[in-house]
Amino acid sequence: MQSLNEREWRQLSAFGNGAPLHIETTSSSIDGIRLIDDGEKSVPYITRSDANNGLARFVSAKNYAFGSDDGGCITVGLDTQTAFYQPHKFVTGQNVQVITDKNLNKDVAQFVVPILRQQMTAKFNWGGNGATLGRMRRLSIMLPVDDDGNPDYDYMTQYASEMRGGVAHAV
Repeated sequence: MQSLNEREWRQLSAFGNGAPLHIETTSSSIDGIRLIDDGEKSVPYITRSDANNGLARFVSAKNYAFGSDDGGCITVGLDTQTAFYQPHKFVTGQNVQVITDKNLNKDVAQFVVPILRQQMTAKFNWGGNGATLGRMRRLSIMLPVDDDGNPDYDYMTQYASEMRGGVAHAV
């Protein structure tokens, strides 16, 4: 496999028209004080925290009544500039956006999340220049590209898998 510096990289719009990723507001956004806390606690409650992959705690499945987001996505804490891959269906707190794409899997996310974090940290901060949904949609990122100039998801998958010492997840 080619090393990172042997690959062709291109600056791409992360979320604009024709971009590799899609970002939208979460489908749940439940304030922590409104959570239903009875029954078996098996549903991840994801927040903007930088700890534990954004997982604040597990809550009751009754919270799905407020809405939920499917796993296989990246969550972004807008004012904290956090980004994590979420493998399971979850509910979330306020100011969390969800990044999806048909090519997104655990390995691609492992490759892309550090790039997103670096860009968000460089461009946004707490207060006046925070990461709003509009500002995120204008974000550009550098990604390895294939011969057609499209993001090379196969390379990202293989690279992340090799770095982890594991088996690649199919795109």
